[in-house]
Amino acid sequence: MLQRILLIFATATLFALGLLSVSSYIAWFWPLELLTHFRIQYLILSLIVSSVLVILWRTRHLKSKALVLAVLLLVGLNGIEVIPWYLPHSQQMVGNAATPLRILSFNINVQNERDNEVIKVVRDNHPDVALFLEVDRDAVENLKTGLKDTLPYSFRSPGGGLALLSRFPIQEARGDNFKGKGGHNLIVTLEVDRKLIQLIGTHPLVPVKRKTFHSRNRQLAALNDYILRLNQPLILVGDFNLTPWSPYYRRFINKTKLHNTRLGFGILPSWPRPATHVHFASWLIPLMNIPIDHCLVSKHFSVARIYTGANANSDHASLIADLVLR
Repeated sequence: MLQRILLIFATATLFALGLLSVSSYIAWFWPLELLTHFRIQYLILSLIVSSVLVILWRTRHLKSKALVLAVLLLVGLNGIEVIPWYLPHSQQMVGNAATPLRILSFNINVQNERDNEVIKVVRDNHPDVALFLEVDRDAVENLKTGLKDTLPYSFRSPGGGLALLSRFPIQEARGDNFKGKGGHNLIVTLEVDRKLIQLIGTHPLVPVKRKTFHSRNRQLAALNDYILRLNQPLILVGDFNLTPWSPYYRRFINKTKLHNTRLGFGILPSWPRPATHVHFASWLIPLMNIPIDHCLVSKHFSVARIYTGANANSDHASLIADLVLR
């Protein structure tokens, strides 16, 4: 009787975990796509389940070798989606021969009023360029005042809650929604060591509703069309509300050929973080962590380093990348 109960429970668990694990390959529609973002969690679950089933099989409490093989297959399936992020990549910088360009991206959250803590995070990380998301006019003025000695050049997009502070001169700057095809984007051209670099800051909507799901995907499509027309060094950075396991992410990367600076440095989850306006249980936050803030670059760049910084009472961690123009 016990073996039958264990068999039924193990089969049901594997079936559910299997559906979750393969969903990212077929999840082109809402709300199934929301399940694709938790690949790390699925890998951890499959490792736990496989350990339990192997022990039960070795102790003869479970006689089905097929279930053991199935769960090991799930471990492999989830592993091949996670492990490559920790392996060396051709766009990783080897050695310290060049001075890197440090980019900081930070969704400070519209409900976060601790501008002084945000300024401290920026000062602690010494970026050359800092992109801020979900900022209003007052927050931008506070940031400009607090950082004017290190990041004297600035641009605030007329829409979308985006602002950029820079150590380098800004040659051109505009906000652009690509004729209504995509949400608001901040586009600037920076002069770095007498070379022009285009930086795009973006923040598609959170896809928790069908309407915002389609809006996010339209914005990615509009960005794709714009990027394909460029022929200069490009940095695309911001809160994408998208993880690398979404089919929409894979399609975007395959078309634009941009490089995710995380590759070779690990998953680096950036959301959620504990904050006064976050209402998740404290024990749940670490279990939900996923990488939705990204820094993508063209082939013109190598990546010396990338890491997540403090969150300064935001629900997002700051994301800092050290880039080297090839």
